[in-house]
Amino acid sequence: MPAYRNVEAAFLGELRALVGDGTDIEVRGQLTREITARTVQVDNIRERYLVVPNRHNNVFASIAESLWVIAGRNDLGYLSTYLPRASEFSDDGITWRAAYGPRLRNWNGVDQLAEVVSILQADLTSRRAVAVLYDPDRDFVESNDIPCNNWLHFIVRHGRVDLHVVARSTDIWWGFSGINAFEWTLLLEMVSHWLGQEPGHLVFFTSSMHIYERHFEQAAQILRHQSSEVSEDDGINQFPAFATHWENFAAEITEWMRVEQGMRSGQELDYLKCSLTDPLLTSYAQMIDLFWMFKRREESGTMKQKLVAISNATLRKAAVEFLSRPRGQFH
Repeated sequence: MPAYRNVEAAFLGELRALVGDGTDIEVRGQLTREITARTVQVDNIRERYLVVPNRHNNVFASIAESLWVIAGRNDLGYLSTYLPRASEFSDDGITWRAAYGPRLRNWNGVDQLAEVVSILQADLTSRRAVAVLYDPDRDFVESNDIPCNNWLHFIVRHGRVDLHVVARSTDIWWGFSGINAFEWTLLLEMVSHWLGQEPGHLVFFTSSMHIYERHFEQAAQILRHQSSEVSEDDGINQFPAFATHWENFAAEITEWMRVEQGMRSGQELDYLKCSLTDPLLTSYAQMIDLFWMFKRREESGTMKQKLVAISNATLRKAAVEFLSRPRGQFH
């Protein structure tokens, strides 16, 4: 099993493996290159920000979608403003029928995240802290939206919480590096804090790690120009850490969603009387504020001030990479 320092290293390592060792197969009329039964380990889960030239990753969309999932939402009115192609994977153009959020937070009335936390708070050695995302009662159907990530297992050993994820199908471009590694490392950081433990590894198993033909040339371009080094925190600016207790999380995520809606509607964070107290969620709100200012083509001087307010150098670097693209307004 390959183990990588961070999400960026995992993306580049798996991309290199796919290009070099993958097998071509046509699936639903689309050519893909695939490695089956692939397991990937990410060690430093707080280093979840992808800054790879020519990858054109959208860190703002990763933040917005991850919190949308963890809050239990499935509405495209929110998601498609950050991820315009989201409607392509919807059956009705209004929701994602198989969105992870409702399945994680309200499976027929069961909040699986709350149950995971409760089980491990009662017994840190438990092996029963499992959340399921694939529903056989609903998912053996023809649909644009069948869950790709199917099973989450949190396990605590030696003072650290690991998260094991099992997926049936993983597009390395729009899936693993676009959202999956980000959302699950973020959730792992949160659960670790709620349990009073250090975050451990994300271990991600997929039956099919693949890349679509539409990304073949871009992948080759990245690998031709990519050095062996990956982005790391510079040691001077620490990553803002999630620091909200479970008992206060519902109020904190509700406040984040309130200010997000205000910023999406055209207001600046400074004028929304934001009452967020969590360092990580506050930094993510600052990022979303910057995103919408960019979309409104605000003055560069004001945006530079907003960038300076983002404390972590790697997160700031991811923002700058996006904002400096010639066609960034359209990504």
